[in-house]
Amino acid sequence: MARPELNRKRAFSLAWPLIFANAAQPLAGLTDTAVISLEGMAAQIGGVGLGIVAYSPLYWGFYFLRMGTTGLAAQADGADDEGSLQRVLMRSIAVAVVVGILIIACQWLWRGAAFSILQGSADVEAAADAYLAPRLWGGPAVLGMFALTGWLIGVGRTGSLMAIHIVFAAVNIALDLLFVLGFGWGPAGVGWATTIAEYAGLAVAAFYVIRVIGQRGGWSEDTFNADRLRDITAVMALFRVSVALFIRSMTLVVAFGWFQNTAARLGDVVIASNQVLLQFITLWAFALDAFAFTAESEVGAAVGRRDVPRLRRAIRITTELALGAAVVFTVITLLAGPPVLRLIVEDETVRAFAMNYVPYVAAVPLLGVWAWQLDGVFTGATRAATMAIASIAAAGAYLASDAVLTPAFGVAGMWWAFLAFYLYRGISLAVAYPALERSVSAPSGSNRLGDA
Repeated sequence: MARPELNRKRAFSLAWPLIFANAAQPLAGLTDTAVISLEGMAAQIGGVGLGIVAYSPLYWGFYFLRMGTTGLAAQADGADDEGSLQRVLMRSIAVAVVVGILIIACQWLWRGAAFSILQGSADVEAAADAYLAPRLWGGPAVLGMFALTGWLIGVGRTGSLMAIHIVFAAVNIALDLLFVLGFGWGPAGVGWATTIAEYAGLAVAAFYVIRVIGQRGGWSEDTFNADRLRDITAVMALFRVSVALFIRSMTLVVAFGWFQNTAARLGDVVIASNQVLLQFITLWAFALDAFAFTAESEVGAAVGRRDVPRLRRAIRITTELALGAAVVFTVITLLAGPPVLRLIVEDETVRAFAMNYVPYVAAVPLLGVWAWQLDGVFTGATRAATMAIASIAAAGAYLASDAVLTPAFGVAGMWWAFLAFYLYRGISLAVAYPALERSVSAPSGSNRLGDA
């Protein structure tokens, strides 16, 4: 199915459902934090934050499944290869099932290892484990959602993601209120609410994937051909992309975990404050990712067609829209951040401390938009090895900055290093872009799914 040429109107029509879809997840996280803030003390707020850090290596470590599926699906769609497109979906689902089962089987080992590494007070660690235990049961749902939503983004069906994530957020928020404020389950209630909501989102995602396949003419007759599914070239392409994206994601997890662990070492109030402020950052990151996801799909289609002008146009149009949104989000944070903190944080000490760092949070959209957009470009092109190398370089620069700035300037230094991390990520990928463009314009006999 041929795609129409991208313009600003079409780019916005693809992105705006993703803005709401992506915002639904951090809004649910903000509700998690707000409910705990109203019901619990600093140790419980910080415990949920530390529990999220302990869970993050699983979530973000396997986020490669969403990113890799999007890039490979978009390229197959751009090449008008329906059978290949459907086999991308089937291979991704197979990975989700296997890894999801392994997460459940190894959950007790993961919990023990996580809290032998992370540092916090006894109360914070107890609250963190209470949150983490139920979250691990949601592993299959999370990975299944990665596979299904990644495929939907790859074929440009972004509208369905809004429905998927609205269902997730609505179920999560309703159960937060019931389990925490109603039943008094504390951090464990937050964990169970999120896990149940993930399975609800998975069911909606499966519905939309089946519907889209029907709209595109149904299942291809060779989709379930065992030899085609096991095709070594396609399997190795998925494997190479997945391994490199796994390394990239784990590097970012280490960096963000370092940020939260640094806050934990500085005290319960600092990590509780960070946990609240990170909800704003996550909200803006997910919202701006709407433009990065649009870039993934359109860049992937351009790479599938080996069309450099189309590639450049996709990057330019989506980045213009993303930068405009980043400016709006920065202004909103400066104006609305303090009133929102007064509304959702009951602990006066945590609230007063967090107020001091609202300007740092407001800077994130403007500094991070370049990294997020370039992530989308390289994901759509499935240049995963380049992304892994760039992430390692950026994380190394961040850790070095934190080692200098935090001892010298305390919490402010911790935030300066964290903001610099976004710049490091954008710069490292920008340096690699010319090689990406050269690879797209290379002779058609070269490996379309390879790395630059």
